Amino acid sequence: MTRAAVVLCFAVLVTLVAAVTPALAVPPTITAVGQEDRHPAVALAAPRADSVTVYVASQPDRATDGSFLRENVVETGFLTDSEIQSGQWLDGSQIDPGSYFVMLRADLDSTSCVSYDPNTYDRIEDPSCADGFSAVVPLTVPTPKTKYTAKATLLESIGIAYLTLTADPLGVKVPYQLCWKQPTGKKKKLTKKCAKATLSGYSWNADASDLLRISTKGMTRRTTFTWSTRGATPKVLLSKTLTVR
Repeated sequence: MTRAAVVLCFAVLVTLVAAVTPALAVPPTITAVGQEDRHPAVALAAPRADSVTVYVASQPDRATDGSFLRENVVETGFLTDSEIQSGQWLDGSQIDPGSYFVMLRADLDSTSCVSYDPNTYDRIEDPSCADGFSAVVPLTVPTPKTKYTAKATLLESIGIAYLTLTADPLGVKVPYQLCWKQPTGKKKKLTKKCAKATLSGYSWNADASDLLRISTKGMTRRTTFTWSTRGATPKVLLSKTLTVR
């Protein structure tokens, strides 16, 4: 067989394969992701889809069928018809601050998007219809700014101070320390003293408080108390000067 004949046969074969390959729908598209007060938001395109589901996961790992691994899915949203048509979805639930991954799953409208070849009965999907999984898009939900305040209750008669630290809002545990300088020894040298504790936050929609009972005996009349985080890089939260006696 001549080279020209081989090329011709190959071209005919490609044409035949293309002719018998059924048309397939296109995957849905995420055009933008964001958040509003920790509510995930997605802008999307899923033309002529019968249903669309949004998945938000903590990791991008996927199963062999294309879905996120179930243990990593933190939020699932089922879009209404109006949300699909408008291409806008805002989750009704909040998620914690952090890094996430978003993906869509669309199912095409079988009534308008599917037909069958009259000769081979092969299923033909309209390529203008959305079906299957979208690409995975990262989403970052920022941590809300936490405001720290302190309250003091002094019992001068017994030399006790109740010092309460409040963080609003706080959804995590924050180890902290309360420090002050106190005269010690014969020369009454000011020595730094600290008490350690932990603020236990459980929700980014609520505050968290912790109370320390401190003896004021031996302190200077006016003492400055400083609250700071504990760890490799401590951060000063606030300071408060009190008249303790």
